[in-house]
Amino acid sequence: MNKKGLVLALLLLGLSFADLTIPVDQPICRLYGMIQILGTVAGILVAAYAGFILASSHELTERNSAKALLGGVVIGLIIIWMAPIIVKTLVNSAGICGW
Repeated sequence: MNKKGLVLALLLLGLSFADLTIPVDQPICRLYGMIQILGTVAGILVAAYAGFILASSHELTERNSAKALLGGVVIGLIIIWMAPIIVKTLVNSAGICGW
């Protein structure tokens, strides 16, 4: 059984993860923090590049690809920053990495 099926089965059985907490000092939280920072910096750089292409290009295809790139950056940043809240909601935990 895969992990998603296991979590779903546990939730259907009525088991609660309410006592699940992951303290801030755990290595997984530090790793997530580094991924969050690097992803945000990369997203800002890519958004700046896409904005430059969007502002300086006169061709419709290049402008559309820059708009698609900006949309991908926004979606990526939303996923990176909302991940702890989503995990906390899915497993009904008390706190994950200080969130």
